[in-house]
Amino acid sequence: MRSFTTADLLADANKILDTWMANPSFTLGTITLADFQAAVTALQQADATVETRRTELTGLMDARDDHAAKVSDLVTRARSGFRAAFGANSAQYEQAGGTRASERKRPTRAAKAS
Repeated sequence: MRSFTTADLLADANKILDTWMANPSFTLGTITLADFQAAVTALQQADATVETRRTELTGLMDARDDHAAKVSDLVTRARSGFRAAFGANSAQYEQAGGTRASERKRPTRAAKAS
């Protein structure tokens, strides 16, 4: 099956419609010009609905991302508050999602190349 975009498909369908209307004696098995027009109209309406919902979804996703950024900032601030109030090696800081100072990996020096 060939992949296509809806816009390309609608452009192709409109060419078929124009050609079919100019040649009303053309037949396509049991499919009539009215059937083809109805199918094209249904696709246009469905595409318009998708685009409307896509625009709505973009707005909703932007709002969600704004809220997520705010909550992320608050989580960072709260974790820092637990660290300041209870210490970097406290159980409370670890419960809040921090890594205790005693559990951090010690930095190692890279070996010098000779």
